[in-house]
Amino acid sequence: MKTSLVHLCFVVLATFSNIAMADWFLSSATKALIAKAEAGDTDAQFRVGVAYDFGKGAPRDGKEAMKWYRMAAENGNTEAQNSFGSGLQAEKRYAEALAWYEKASAQGHALATNNLAYLYDMGLGVKQDRRKGFELYAQAAHVGSAEAMWNMANMYGSGQIGEKDMVAACVWSKRARKYAKPGERQLQIHLNRVIPQLEQMLSAEQLDSCNQQLENWSPVASNSKDAQLGSQQDAPQ
Repeated sequence: MKTSLVHLCFVVLATFSNIAMADWFLSSATKALIAKAEAGDTDAQFRVGVAYDFGKGAPRDGKEAMKWYRMAAENGNTEAQNSFGSGLQAEKRYAEALAWYEKASAQGHALATNNLAYLYDMGLGVKQDRRKGFELYAQAAHVGSAEAMWNMANMYGSGQIGEKDMVAACVWSKRARKYAKPGERQLQIHLNRVIPQLEQMLSAEQLDSCNQQLENWSPVASNSKDAQLGSQQDAPQ
C-alpha cells in the first residue's frame, strides 16, 4: 500500500512536471494566442498550430499542431484547412487530405488548389486525372501560386497534356521565378538552374516570345496568404 502511494505520487509529480515544463517553453505571445484560441478565435487557433508546427514560440509538436489546425479548419479557416490537409497528406491519408483541400480551394486558397491539383495529377486518394490536375494548377497559378506555375511548366515540358511545348514551359518557369515568395527559396534555386537550360533549347524567336509572354501577364490579386510562407512569418516568437 505504501509502495503504491509512493508510485502514485511519482506519477502525479511527473505529470505536473511535464505540464509545467511544456508551459515553460511557450512564449508569452503563444500563451496569449492560446487564450484567444480557446475562446474560439479561428485565426488564433491556426496560429497556435503554426507555432507548434514550426517550433516558433512553442515546442515543435506535430500532433499538437494538427489538433489546432483541425480545430481552426472545422471552424472554416482556409489556411488551417490547407495546413491540416498537408498534414494528412504527409501521413498518406490522401482521400482525407483531398476533402480539406477542396474546402479551402472552393474559397480561393491558391496553395490548397495547387495541392488539390497534385493529388489529381498523381492519382493520390482519387482516380488519376492529369487534365483535371492541369486545370487546377492553372487556377492556382492565376491567383499567384508560383509552385503551380512550375507544375504547369513541367506538364508542358514533359508533354503530359499533349505535345511538348518548350516555349510554354519557359513561360511558366519564368513566371514561377518572378512570382515566387521570399519563403520559397528552394523553388527559386531550382528555377535558377532550370531556366538557363530551357533558354538554350529555344531559338532566338522562341525565347523572345517567352519573354514577351512573361512581361504581358500577372496573376490576379488573391486575398488568401500562401499558407507555408504565412506560417513561417506569422508564427509567434
